[in-house]
Amino acid sequence: MKRALAEMTAECTALAPRCPPPHAVDKLRLRRAFGRAAGVYDAHTPVQQQVRARLLDLALRRAPAPRRALDVGAGTGALLADLRAREPAAVGVAMDLAHGMAVAARERGAPAVAGDAEALPFAAGRFDLVLSSSALQWLPRLAPALAEMRRVLAPGGTVAVAFFGGETLHELREAWRAALPAGAPDRTHRFHARGDLALALREAGLTAEEIASERVAERHEDPLALVRALRRIGAGNAAPERGGGLAARGALERMSRQYLARHGGPGGVPATWEVLYAVARVES
Repeated sequence: MKRALAEMTAECTALAPRCPPPHAVDKLRLRRAFGRAAGVYDAHTPVQQQVRARLLDLALRRAPAPRRALDVGAGTGALLADLRAREPAAVGVAMDLAHGMAVAARERGAPAVAGDAEALPFAAGRFDLVLSSSALQWLPRLAPALAEMRRVLAPGGTVAVAFFGGETLHELREAWRAALPAGAPDRTHRFHARGDLALALREAGLTAEEIASERVAERHEDPLALVRALRRIGAGNAAPERGGGLAARGALERMSRQYLARHGGPGGVPATWEVLYAVARVES
């Protein structure tokens, strides 16, 4: 039990506030976590499924009848499967940091490779549509990945992205803020804000056609159930490992008490996700 609490504490601290950009991200840790989650990911990500559906609507509204599409951070390839169902002539390629996710996407019928969003393994100008859903929140900065998306786009091509923004899981962040001991090391992951997105698009040389946001709420039995759900899909702490964890101080238990005191009720506890969407274009 103590070991499980220690693991959940380390992963849950990813959601605490105030990590200044650019923040450290351990990509090897992310690759392993999401690779392990590939087999169960689709069964435990209802919010991500909603995001995927809205993103595809936005993308096809701005870029109807795409011929060559790339999905960056494709996960199990569900977004490309949805694209093929709506646009059978589209040829889609999946790319994910986690080899296990790339394998799952390949099994779903998409050509798939493992790769890094900040160094796409594709030639310039190869695609007329680049998509990314529920992935860019794991990057230390947005602009390098968006610049790579721009590089692989043909003239007149479109980028459509969706990811979790700065108010994501704010209930959990608030509870952690109240639970952390004074002077505790800040090993937190910072979710990018809407302003970060707008600036990064400009830095990448992309012309924004639409930027939008929404909040999606779900409920969990209790705060520890939420932490377990995040862990199950690989969405834990992306910061590099350091010594001196917080489990020994009982931070997880204190966080749970704070969460319940602030947000608990007969239906469990809420968990709010802020979703940022953007559609941008490379000028012809």
